[in-house]
Amino acid sequence: MERMLLLMSLLARFVVAEVLLGDVDEPLPISDVSAVAGFKAQIPCDIDPPIKDETVIMVFWYKDEKESEPIYRMDVRGRKIAQARLWSDPYVLGERAVMKTDVKPAELEIDPLEFTDGGVYRCRVDFKNSPTKNQKINLTVIVPPKKPVIYIDNERTLAQILQTFNEGSKMFLLCEVIGGLPPPRVTWYFNDKVLDDTYTQKHDITINRLDIAKVTRDFLRARLICKANNTELMTPLTSEVIIDMNLKPLVVNITNKRYHLSALRTYEIECETSGSKPAAVFTWYKGTHQVHHMARTFADNPNITKSVLSYVPTIEDDGKFLTCRVENTMVPNSGLEDKWHLLVYYAPVVSIKLGSSLRANDINEGDDVYFECDVQANPKSYKLLWFKDGKELHQNATAGIILPGGQSLVLQSVTKSSAGEYSCMAANVEGKSASRSVTLEVMYAPICKDGSSTQVVGALKHETISLVCGVQSKPPPTTFHWTFNNSGELMSMPATKYAQVKPLSLITSHWHGSRLNYTPENDMDYGTVACWARNRIGVQKTPCLFQIIVAGKPYPLQNCTALQSTGPYAYRMGHEDFKATDSRDSDSLIVRCSEGFDGGLPLTNYELEVYSEENVYHVNTIYLNHTDRSGSSGPVFEVSGLEPGRNYRLHLYAVNAKGRSDPVVLEPVTLKGVAMYTTGRGISDETTDYSLLVACFAGGVTAICILIVGITLTLYRRNHPMQTTKAPEPVRYESKEDRPAAPPATNEAHRDNLKEQINADVPDDDPDVIPNKTIERRPDIFEPGYTSSKPSERAKDFRCLEDLDYPSPSSVLHAKDSWIYPNGYAEKGEKGLSPMRPSTLPVHRTHDIYTRSLRVQESCI
Repeated sequence: MERMLLLMSLLARFVVAEVLLGDVDEPLPISDVSAVAGFKAQIPCDIDPPIKDETVIMVFWYKDEKESEPIYRMDVRGRKIAQARLWSDPYVLGERAVMKTDVKPAELEIDPLEFTDGGVYRCRVDFKNSPTKNQKINLTVIVPPKKPVIYIDNERTLAQILQTFNEGSKMFLLCEVIGGLPPPRVTWYFNDKVLDDTYTQKHDITINRLDIAKVTRDFLRARLICKANNTELMTPLTSEVIIDMNLKPLVVNITNKRYHLSALRTYEIECETSGSKPAAVFTWYKGTHQVHHMARTFADNPNITKSVLSYVPTIEDDGKFLTCRVENTMVPNSGLEDKWHLLVYYAPVVSIKLGSSLRANDINEGDDVYFECDVQANPKSYKLLWFKDGKELHQNATAGIILPGGQSLVLQSVTKSSAGEYSCMAANVEGKSASRSVTLEVMYAPICKDGSSTQVVGALKHETISLVCGVQSKPPPTTFHWTFNNSGELMSMPATKYAQVKPLSLITSHWHGSRLNYTPENDMDYGTVACWARNRIGVQKTPCLFQIIVAGKPYPLQNCTALQSTGPYAYRMGHEDFKATDSRDSDSLIVRCSEGFDGGLPLTNYELEVYSEENVYHVNTIYLNHTDRSGSSGPVFEVSGLEPGRNYRLHLYAVNAKGRSDPVVLEPVTLKGVAMYTTGRGISDETTDYSLLVACFAGGVTAICILIVGITLTLYRRNHPMQTTKAPEPVRYESKEDRPAAPPATNEAHRDNLKEQINADVPDDDPDVIPNKTIERRPDIFEPGYTSSKPSERAKDFRCLEDLDYPSPSSVLHAKDSWIYPNGYAEKGEKGLSPMRPSTLPVHRTHDIYTRSLRVQESCI
């Protein structure tokens, strides 16, 4: 059996040897192996023995059929295979090569592989007993390309990792790969999908050019990857670009549009946009003009941006467009707009003007005038009103006020009173507005200042008085003309006697005057002086008249009353009734009177004489300066030191330079006191009660009797005043110069005429004295104050009218209280005028200033 096994073994070896010997002459098959330069290469070689119990003794590596010298050798002789001796040709592989026998098949590992390592390798394996085994391997070395480089334009601008493009713009990307064997494939990928796999090769450069005509929003945050690959043995080389985009705004909208806005009100206008990256820039326009610094911008969320405009519409904005424009400044032509056609409501804008055919400085009395009111309003005004000097005008055909409708006002046949400030007012749902005033000036012929026409002037013979003729006119007067009329003849005054007067202050600048100095020499010189003025409109129709009369003593005071007072100055408290709180304190009287006619001369003072009727003796005389202590309508006296229960008689006088008036008598005047009674001790109550009852009864009867007698006497004296007053004494002249000259016989007719004019009987022996007779009508004379240091002294301090500022006519006509001037003169209003004045002529005097002989006395209208 053993022999049989041995024989079979020998036979098998023989057969194998035959086979091997037969394969030596045949070409060896070649296997292909690829590896990447720079990386490891494993060249396989099967070193397993063909039969069992065979061992490898040598392994040789040859390259490119060079049999002379191996490039690598592994010697296993006498060793285990793991302890084999290794050798590598230092000029070929060197230390880069190593034989790996722990893998099947065994490998020659080259690390790192170089491009020159490529070629046909032969592995020869020598066994101990078996024939040598040879194997051929074709090693292909693949050279990887360099990392792709991405450019963004033809100028080869290197792209950044995060590259920004504008929405809608073109995108040009160039991926360039240098080297690679075999040449690499260059491909563009978009979100892991092939975007472009077309590339060109030129020399050792491979290029793939990516052209996108219009960048859309789909590319936002997209990754564009360029891959270069020439083998499956390694991961492709890549470069990438992350696309960032500037996006256009998608929408814009003004969210709170209204049907209309009201002018000059503040509104918050909101505009909203979305889709822009970065955030859109808001711009507001009103019409074609940009609105600056009135809007604020904020973001509700990352995609929506708002702008709020604080807007105050004006009248000019009506009909314009309010535009909200949004734009991404990074993206050209990205602007979007939303327009709002504005309808602005506003209160009327009103203006007034004189009719276009009229000239403002050439409107005369009797002309027809019309005004036009221009109204701009939205919505249309529903009411139009006209005003003159702040008072509303209504249709009044009788007064010449015509409102024909529309926006016109017609004044027919205008007069001086038509002049004033005219305005119009319109109203709509937004409110009402008035126009500025237009002044209407009406040209008219001269008229007397303040409407007065006649003034009574008292003068002494040989006394020079200054007459001022004040007129109002538009335009100012050009000439004045004076005449004198004494009912016997009418003569013109020579121009040398008068001169034009210029107003002295702004308050009187609206009137003009002429001054005439006049001196009556005899009775024929008393009469009427008239003044006419002329301007370009015409001659004054009604002249200003001065009635020159003989100056005399003043008329008696009127309406005198006496009231008890509790204190010395109680009357200054302004009460109408002075009632004592305790009759035991009533030791004084307050006496009031109204003035009478001043006799043609200023009043200097007032006098009050106190008499005791029981003893018929003079108790006291009180002097009251005219300018200091006179009230608005007459003097107010304070009489103190009177005894209660005693009867007194009061005589009151007005005094001017000619003397005292006839007295006004108040009697009996009694201060009422309270009798003080005391009861003694020890007297019975019945006796006391009886005595008190008798005393009260007797006192009551006495009081009733006194009251009846007093009332009877008072009524009698009021109805018969001339019987209770003493006849006035004639004025005494201290020297011959003061006595008037005797009138010639030829003046008797004129004297009688003058007496009839003044309705008074003047004594023939003294023509300067005006008798004290009560006359039913007296002229309304406006009287200035007069100051004198002593009651009996005649006026010495008279000032010319030129030293005073003339009061304005309006202030004189409408005065209610006294007007006190710096020089001490006082004027009183109409309520202070006495109802009893000479009735020769209706007069309204503004100033009467008189002087003694040889001093100028002035009077003006």
